[in-house]
Amino acid sequence: MKKILLSSLLAMATVASFAQGSINVGNCITTTRFPIYGPQVGSETVSTVGSSSLSAPTGSTVYTGGLLSGTRYAIEFWAGPSSATDFSGLTLITATTFRTGASATALPNGITLTSTLNVPGVAAGLSAKLGVKVWDTQSGATFDTAYSRAAGALFLSSPLGGVDGGGGLVLNPNWVGQSFSIATVPEPSSMALAGIGAASLLIFRRRK
Repeated sequence: MKKILLSSLLAMATVASFAQGSINVGNCITTTRFPIYGPQVGSETVSTVGSSSLSAPTGSTVYTGGLLSGTRYAIEFWAGPSSATDFSGLTLITATTFRTGASATALPNGITLTSTLNVPGVAAGLSAKLGVKVWDTQSGATFDTAYSRAAGALFLSSPLGGVDGGGGLVLNPNWVGQSFSIATVPEPSSMALAGIGAASLLIFRRRK
């Protein structure tokens, strides 16, 4: 009986050891840099997406808004099973702010510090679906309430680090993503006023 109990405990410990895979979390990790930008000048309501000259790998997308800087802007890192198709299938891993540099158009603005964290529900050796959300904290306390925000596309990671199901050691992969600019969306109060105005106009037309 003692041998069975000991074997069960060892099996549970082994499962626990690779129950959650780990990943290097951040948007500036050697070959996977994707800085985040402020609203495009003249097109503030549209989020531009694509690699810029500061991204790694580099790209040709031109951003006219400055790189996000300091504690005013928040970024959330989300991850979950590879089968997830949107953020509802992901879990918030961590939230942080941006680094601050001397020039608004140069690094380290637009990027965050890196940390190594677990991805709940995804074992080592398996890939995870990744996504980031960014917003201006002066426009709202959370991403959902902010009117200056944007969410990046979802990406698939390399196999997560840790001890996989076969007992092998997998190195932590780097977070992957793509540069984008945050955009200005209508404030809830503005949308409500617009709705009231539209309803009033409809009622007025019916009365005529």
